Amino acid sequence: MLDERIKQLRKENKYTQQGLADEIEVTSQVVSNWERAYTFPDVNDLRKLAAALHTTSDYLLGLSDTSIDEFSKINHHVKQLNLSPPLFLKYEEIVKLEPANIQQLENYFQFLLQQQQT
Repeated sequence: MLDERIKQLRKENKYTQQGLADEIEVTSQVVSNWERAYTFPDVNDLRKLAAALHTTSDYLLGLSDTSIDEFSKINHHVKQLNLSPPLFLKYEEIVKLEPANIQQLENYFQFLLQQQQT
C-alpha cells in the first residue's frame, strides 16, 4: 500500500522520481526502491514525503483514506508565491480571536471568492 501511494501521489504532484528525491534529500534510487517496496522510508523520510506530497503520514501508511493535507498544500502554494502566511495559517493568532471575529473573517473570505468569480 505504501509503495502504491507514494507512486500515485508523486505523479499527482507532477514529480519525477528525481524531483521528489531532490525535494526530500534522498537519491532517486531510494524513491524507486520505495515505490517497488524493496525498502521503506524511515520516520524522518516519511515526514518529508508527507509534506512534499501534501498528504499525511497516516494516509501513506494506510491508516487513513483521506489523502489531502489542505494545510500543507495551501502553505506550499503561499511559499511558492513568496507571500507571508495569511492569518488563517497562524494558529496561535486564530485561537486568540472571539468566535464573532472568526465568523467575520469567514464572511469576508467568502465575499472575496464571490468577487473573483464575477
